[in-house]
Amino acid sequence: MRCALGVDIGGTKIQFCHIAENLSVTALGQTPTALLRRGTPLFAGDLAELIRSRLPLDADGVAVSLNGVLNGGTVAYSSLMGGKVNFPLAAFLSQALACEVRVDDDIHAMAIAEAHAGAGGDGAPFALLNLGTGIGVGCYAGNVLRGHFAAGLISEQMLYIDELNEYRSLDRTVCGRGIREMYYQLSGQHADAVTLFSRAIGGEDAPAVQTIGLFTRYLGRVMQMISRFYHPERIIINGSIKKAAGYYLDQARAYYHEGLEPAFHAEIMVSPLAHAAELGTFLGGIYPHGKYAGVQKE
Repeated sequence: MRCALGVDIGGTKIQFCHIAENLSVTALGQTPTALLRRGTPLFAGDLAELIRSRLPLDADGVAVSLNGVLNGGTVAYSSLMGGKVNFPLAAFLSQALACEVRVDDDIHAMAIAEAHAGAGGDGAPFALLNLGTGIGVGCYAGNVLRGHFAAGLISEQMLYIDELNEYRSLDRTVCGRGIREMYYQLSGQHADAVTLFSRAIGGEDAPAVQTIGLFTRYLGRVMQMISRFYHPERIIINGSIKKAAGYYLDQARAYYHEGLEPAFHAEIMVSPLAHAAELGTFLGGIYPHGKYAGVQKE
């Protein structure tokens, strides 16, 4: 596969990009995930039709990333496809599209991209913290840490939120979904994360300020957990919420350093990569093992 259509399937949107042979990435737009039949394996057939309509003429393959538990090219579990499905997505799409298809979960793919083309290129061990609609962690130290096949899926880890007097999962606290839910709980109103960051910066919406404050504080706690679990040299933040890092990251660093032993301190930075999940899925097929000083063309 020399160049490819990159497809990243998220909970709210599916985004497309063109990955060239020199690894340059060009955005090709997005479509709402809700337009496909979610919660059933029929999602795969809808996805194949959508990809076919977006496939560039010069692409000789497709790199698909998604949020779920994968075993190779098989989706073991995905809420988008109905839960525990063991669906051979890579083989299905390859046959439907008559081209090579690579499939990976977004967390591990993003870590691979960071190792080969981003902030992890110096070989130091790092953790990739994906902050989007949900949350996940990818760890890289020569190879991406997959465990049996699902390492890094920390979304259901529980935290006690003092201000709300309840336990909440990370997926309902330190991500876009969590920001929306906490704001609704505090205000009784609906708003997306982008709007709430804007309102918090303006300071005119007290529940928005409190919500983003909670997100920031518990992001610091999550980064402490990552450092104690994995002891990386750096924590690299990617995902849609990285766009607001200028607002929350300095304070999150301060929370991170509070009570964390200096020996565990890691450099915290924002990823320079766009479309990292798609790029990492593409690169994972070229270099499935090991870390290389540079990305070579096939």
